[in-house]
Amino acid sequence: MLTLFLVHFRMSMNVFLCDPAEIDMAIFSQWLQGLSIDNAIKNRHKKDYSGFESSQNYLQLLQSETEDQYRLFDLLEPYLQNPNTLMDQHVFPIPYPDCKELIEQYYALDEAVIREFLGKKLNARHRRDLDDISKVTGVSLKSCCRQFDNIKQVLKAVDDLEGSLVDNIKKEFLLADSLAKSYASIVFISANKFETGKKRLAYMTLSDFTYCASLMIEYWTVGSDIASARAVDDDLELDRDFLQELHDLKLYLTDRTWVDRRQRFILKDLKKKLHQAGYISTVESNFKIIHKNIVSFGASLLHSRDLKDFFVDLHEKLIEHFLQIPWSKAQVEAFLTSFIDTFSECEAAHAKATGKPKPKEKPWRIVCTRYYITLKNCILQLYHG
Repeated sequence: MLTLFLVHFRMSMNVFLCDPAEIDMAIFSQWLQGLSIDNAIKNRHKKDYSGFESSQNYLQLLQSETEDQYRLFDLLEPYLQNPNTLMDQHVFPIPYPDCKELIEQYYALDEAVIREFLGKKLNARHRRDLDDISKVTGVSLKSCCRQFDNIKQVLKAVDDLEGSLVDNIKKEFLLADSLAKSYASIVFISANKFETGKKRLAYMTLSDFTYCASLMIEYWTVGSDIASARAVDDDLELDRDFLQELHDLKLYLTDRTWVDRRQRFILKDLKKKLHQAGYISTVESNFKIIHKNIVSFGASLLHSRDLKDFFVDLHEKLIEHFLQIPWSKAQVEAFLTSFIDTFSECEAAHAKATGKPKPKEKPWRIVCTRYYITLKNCILQLYHG
C-alpha cells in the first residue's frame, strides 16, 4: 500500500514523501475490468474471506486499501498510456517486474471485444459504438474503451516508423513478444482496411484473423525479408511490386499447357505419397477450377478493393469449394502442400518444353511460392470444416 506523509509549511507548501508503491495485481485486474470500488470490495471479500466472520475493522481496512489502490491506478494511467514514461518516472517508485506486469495487463486484449471492432476505422464514430459492444460481450464499457484507445494509440505511434512492426511496438510500448505480435496484426488489418465484419466471416475468430495478418506481414509487405530491393522498410505497407508480378503471371499460369502439366505433376506426387485413389480422383476432377481460383485470387490482390475483401473472397472462392467437394482439413493440406512442393519441378519441365520462362527471366516460383505459402496457411487456419 502506498504510504503518504504530509508536511505543512507556513508558506502553505505541501510536500509529499512516499514509500515504494505496493501494487495489488488482483485489485488492478478489477480496476481494469471497470468494477466500482464497492463491487471490487465485495469480490475480494467473497473470494478471500467468505468463510469468516467479518469485523467492522476488517471491512474498513478492506475498503481503505481498495480505495488507495484505485486512486493509485488512476494516477498511474497516464504513464501506462505511454509505458516508457512509467519506467522513467520517479513519482511512484515501482519495482521493474511490477511495471512490466502492469503494462502487460493494461494492454491485454479481450478477444470478444476486439473481434467486434476489428477492421473498423478507429475514429470517434466507431468509439460511440463501444456501448453496444459492451452489451454484446458483457465486458464493461470502461474496458472496451481502454482496448479501443490502446489499439488507436499503438497505430498512431508506429504508423510512420520504418522497420519491423513487432519490434517497433515492443520498443514503444514495452510489450512481450506474443502480445506485440497480436497488436501488430490488429494494426495491420486496421491500416489496410480489411473487411472482417461480413456475416459469412462470423465464424472466424480474432486469432484466425491475426494469424493470417501475421503471415501477410512476414511474406507480402515491403518490410518482408523476401521483398525485392526497397527504399523503405515498412511492415504496414504491402509490396506493390510483388502484387503486380503476381497479377502479371496470371496469363502464363492459366495457359492450358501449363495447367495440364501442373495437374500431372500434382497427381503423380499424391500417388507417390500413397493417398487413397478416391481422394486422388476428386483432386483430378476438381483441379482445373481450384487452380483457376487460386491464380485469379492472387491476380486480383493488386486492386485495393479486392485486397480489402481478402477474407471474404478467400472464403467464397476457395474454402467453400473445398467444403463442397467435400475434403477434410487433412486432405486440403495434402493438396496445397503438393501444389507448392511440385511447382519448381513443374516450372523446370515447362521451361525445357516451351522456353517459358526464359533463362534470363525471373523464375515464376520466386513470386508464386511467396504467395502460395501464405495462402496455404491462411486456408488451413480458416478451414473449420
